[in-house]
Amino acid sequence: MILFCDFNPKIVREYTISDENNTIEKTDIYPSGLGIEMATFVKQIGSDSKLLLLKGTDIGDEILEKLRSINIPATIVNLKDDNVEEIIIKNSENSKDYHTKSPRITMEDKNELLAQFEEMATDQNVVVLPKLNHNSLDSTLYERMVKFCYNKNIKIAINPSNIKEVENIKPYILMLDKKDLERDITLEYTGEVLKMNEKLLKKGAGIIIVNSRRNTIISTKEKNYRAYLNKKKLEKEVNIEKFNTIFALSGLSVGIDRDYDFTTSIKLAIACGVCDNFIEDMELGMGSIKKLMNIVEVEEM
Repeated sequence: MILFCDFNPKIVREYTISDENNTIEKTDIYPSGLGIEMATFVKQIGSDSKLLLLKGTDIGDEILEKLRSINIPATIVNLKDDNVEEIIIKNSENSKDYHTKSPRITMEDKNELLAQFEEMATDQNVVVLPKLNHNSLDSTLYERMVKFCYNKNIKIAINPSNIKEVENIKPYILMLDKKDLERDITLEYTGEVLKMNEKLLKKGAGIIIVNSRRNTIISTKEKNYRAYLNKKKLEKEVNIEKFNTIFALSGLSVGIDRDYDFTTSIKLAIACGVCDNFIEDMELGMGSIKKLMNIVEVEEM
């Protein structure tokens, strides 16, 4: 089983406005957050997972109700403040976004989060930590969670916002966004990515994965690989404008949970990462993802 964590879940109320008479023609209300998005995605491609999240009061209850309706079980840490409520108002030309403040997280809440994490992680095949998208949380949370999993021989994958958050910890998988990294360091060439990966591997990380729109670089202690979607094998021309690291990390966690071999797991991750570009032409499910996997190339560098 897979355990996802969500450090700042929210409820989203999305309103689509008619261009003609300024009335609401469509309303969508759904739970969101990095961990929730991953749990929802793996559900869509046929896998089950567990979710650990920080729950507020009234909006927190609404989030839990929505999760139950799509059969995603969640273990909660109760907060005194409520979760984020996000309002999206859009028409055919633009979109406006409004949201409430993130809830406070006390030291007591953090300790409870770690206690619940250790209890839930113990029986999982893989644990996935998204970005720490809350001002009250820092890299010490990553460090304690990774240390626990390391000592228990549990595979843990992390997608941090920057290198500084993970410089001194040893996750099994470290998945990074090149666009996030370039806020702090220069990575103009593949060789610079490989040098960065080598430093992180020497500090104890198991596998480093760096995603960009064009391709993904994977480094292990033994070898380096490049993975990408071979557009020449597509049935029709598609612009690959988006790479969704959250979906890629979700797909990779499914590969690990199902004990796929290394190459198959990487192909699954890349197929999930690019699937947003094909969403108008396919129904999201494992069958569609497998078709994309067939045109993913994994090459040793």
